[in-house]
Order: sequence, then C-alpha cells, then structure tokens
Amino acid sequence: MSTTGNAATAGVGSRWAVTSVATVLSTVALELAVMSGGALVATSRVLNGAPHRLALSFLAATYVVWVVAMRVNLVANWHLLEATGTSTNVFSKAVYDIVRTRSGSRRAMRAASMAGYLLTEAAKEAPYYAGAFGTAVVSDSFDATDAVIFLGGANLGAALYEYGVARLMGTYLARRSRRLACRESPAPATAHAYASFEADWVVPKAYLAAYYQFVEADERATIAYFVDALRHTEPHQPILVFGVGPTLHHVFLAATVASEIHLAEFLPANLVEVERWLAGEDDAHDWRPFVAYTLQCEGVTSPTAEQIRAREELTRSKVTKLLIGDARRSNPLGGLGDAPYHTVISGYCADSATGDKATWEGYLRRIAGLVRPGGLFVTAALRNATGYAVGCARCRDRRCP
Repeated sequence: MSTTGNAATAGVGSRWAVTSVATVLSTVALELAVMSGGALVATSRVLNGAPHRLALSFLAATYVVWVVAMRVNLVANWHLLEATGTSTNVFSKAVYDIVRTRSGSRRAMRAASMAGYLLTEAAKEAPYYAGAFGTAVVSDSFDATDAVIFLGGANLGAALYEYGVARLMGTYLARRSRRLACRESPAPATAHAYASFEADWVVPKAYLAAYYQFVEADERATIAYFVDALRHTEPHQPILVFGVGPTLHHVFLAATVASEIHLAEFLPANLVEVERWLAGEDDAHDWRPFVAYTLQCEGVTSPTAEQIRAREELTRSKVTKLLIGDARRSNPLGGLGDAPYHTVISGYCADSATGDKATWEGYLRRIAGLVRPGGLFVTAALRNATGYAVGCARCRDRRCP
C-alpha cells in the first residue's frame, strides 16, 4: 500500500475512533440528563396530584420542546460531519458515509445523517417508556399519571442535552475554523492590539474559512431579510453591492431581479478573491450552501444541485463591474459605476469600519447617497460588537468603505 493510502486509511480510522468515543460519551450524558430530568419533575410538587389529562398535556408540550432542541442538534451534527467527517452518533455517520459513497448528493447525505441521528435518539427513549409504564403496572405507589409526568421530565432533560450538545459542536467548529485560518494568516507583529485591515488583511481565504463554511444563524436572518426586501425593488435595473469584501453571499439574491450587478470594495485583494470565483477557479471558495439557502428563502423547498448551479451561472453572468469603493470620499465610487442606483445593498460595511458614531453616520450617509431618489437602500449592521477575529488577527477597524 502507498504512503498516501496508509494516510487515508489512518484518517478514516481516526474519524471512526473519534465518532465511537463521542457516541459512548454522548449516550452516557443523555442517560444522565434523561434520568435527572424525569426524577426532578416526578419528585417535585409542581404536578403533584394533577389529573391525567393535564399530565398528558404536559407530556405533549415537552415533546414540542424536545423536537425544537433535536432540530438544532441535527443541523449541528450535519455541519460537524461536513467539516470533519465525525459525529456524536455512529449510526448517523454510517449512513452519511454510505450515501456519500453511493450517490454523492449533498441533499441525500444531509437527509441520511439526520434520519440516522433521529432514529437512534428516538430508540434511546424506548426503554424509559417501558420502564415507566412497567413500574406503574407492578407498583401501587406509582400509577400511569406518575409515569406520564416522569416521561415529561425525561423529555425536558433530553431536550436540554440535545441543545447543549449542539452548542458544544458549534463552539468546536468555530474554534476549529479559527485554527485553520491561523495557519494561512499568521498573527501580525502587534497581535495583542487590533489589526488594521489596510496593513494586515492579506489572506481573504482565511476570513472565508473562518466565517463562511456554512450558513450561520445570523446570516440566515440577514439573507432572508435581503431576499424579502428585494421583492420591493424595481426589476431589470443595475444593482450595487457596496463593501462586498471577498464574499458573495449577499449577491446571489440579486441575480434574478438585476439587469446587472456591480460590486464595490475597498481592498483590491478582496476583489481578486471574488474574481477567482467568477472565473470558476477550482480552489475558489464554495458558496453553494449560501446559494441553496437563498433559493430556500425564495420559495424552493429543496434546491437541487442543478438549481444551485443555475443560480451560480446566472450570478456570474450578471456581475459586470468590480469597483473600488471608499466611503471616506465624497463620491464613494470615484465617479465610476452607474450611480445613482435604484437599489444599493450594503451589509455590515459602515458599522465594521469605525467605532465612532459620527464617523459611522458619515460613511452610511455617503453610501446611501449612491441611491437615487425613490430607490431602495438595503443594509444590515452588527449589534453590540467591538471586534472580530480574522486568522490570528483581531479586527476592529475594517476600513472597507
């Protein structure tokens, strides 16, 4: 066997080893959470003497809580599988690997991983039903109502476990992305201080690796908002995306309504990264998860690979200008572009450029000035944020405008 083959086999083995250990630990944690939740509710006086109908209503409500928490964990487990090939559930990883080998369909892999996880977790609940109602049958001091109350508490414990595991996976993936980004973008000499985007922003790929491997919750809300906002724009007009950075996640949603799309950015290195995707280079960033979510926001329940490719190609055909944008200037586009535009999109730009409110107001005023009277300005801003990490640098002064 070749050295490469040995390395690949070792990699597969290590992922299965990690998944096996994680499955054992998570199962033990679930058992503890379920037993603790059931015992706490059953021994409390909150539902003491409650009629059977009320107990059943309580049980039904706890199922709703469990389903919500389970959904969060299913998504987190999918992201973990995509990023690392590991899971906290052996069966989920097994069906994921089988579908990946046989079809390679991302949608099928996602569905398989979630189904495998859900079935396993549901199966773990069965012994508690058997135990609770079995005890009710043989015990004079523990009746069917007590069993229902115990199971409701067990559901709450399980829900807390599912949500907690999901949060742990999310934290791990965020830290992992940051470690990977650090390898590509070492910390500046003044790493203890805030970095300057003009001096230290040298590897856009590190930023993309840290923040755009999958669609985070805040971006889901932003993209959904932008999609809805563009339903009110005048179609077949040029649209400007100002402060685009090296990203395209706010561009795909404009492709169906714009006659052409212009992208403005302060840093040339970011525009180079955008150009690489527009040219279809093999190692350009993969924006397909964001395209898929954009299509979902537009009403496509389960976007196919062909629909995703079609939107990517449409976007490439609509982007006609890459411009240098600087909101410190009275004319942020320097006389280029087609200002004023009917529609301007600018997400997380002016607010990331400064911590001074007066300066921010000036930046935003000049960006909004690129919109013609009666036009549409669509924006989003960070709240309660003083900085963020890119690679090994912590950034406060983006200066993208």
